[in-house]
Amino acid sequence: MKSILCAFVLTLLLSSCASFSNRMVNKNKSSLSENDLVKLEGTYVLFPDAKYDNKGNLQTIDSEKPETTHSLNYFVKSDRLRYDYSDSYRVEVKLLDKNRLQFVTKKEDSIIENVELGGKLKNGLFYLDNTYLKRHGVPYLAGGYDNYKTRIGLSKDNGLLVNYAFDNSGALLFMFWAGSTYNLGYHYKRIEK
Repeated sequence: MKSILCAFVLTLLLSSCASFSNRMVNKNKSSLSENDLVKLEGTYVLFPDAKYDNKGNLQTIDSEKPETTHSLNYFVKSDRLRYDYSDSYRVEVKLLDKNRLQFVTKKEDSIIENVELGGKLKNGLFYLDNTYLKRHGVPYLAGGYDNYKTRIGLSKDNGLLVNYAFDNSGALLFMFWAGSTYNLGYHYKRIEK
């Protein structure tokens, strides 16, 4: 009995709960295979033009009230820089190899940021290696976790689809208290040249 309890506690300590909502993106994604990862390459707007609700319905974002907190770089970088809204920003996505992407942010012709990220293709989407997991205290005994992760893909209209999962949970002596868990889904328009 003691070994079962120890295994249960160890499992809770090592687990994290942020999970993606397939329902949010499945009907909008264009599934990628390893051979067509190059389709991710392109230039996209920095700020989303639409978002996906929990049922996968696309909702246009009012251009008068852009979601500047959810720039494409917000989901790519871990330091969470914020940008003032401007339609002169763009992000060039380049495939470096089957497990590595480059995100070059430009304003007009000046390079603002250059980020390379690894990842893995799974279920038609590219899972970025920028996951974050931070433990507070002793999880589920007197503490919890902050956890987030991001995956990207192509939408059916050739835009960039971003799905972000976040979980903040904890407990005191296995009595769970409120935390927040959510998924975000955004569409970034491809800039045709």
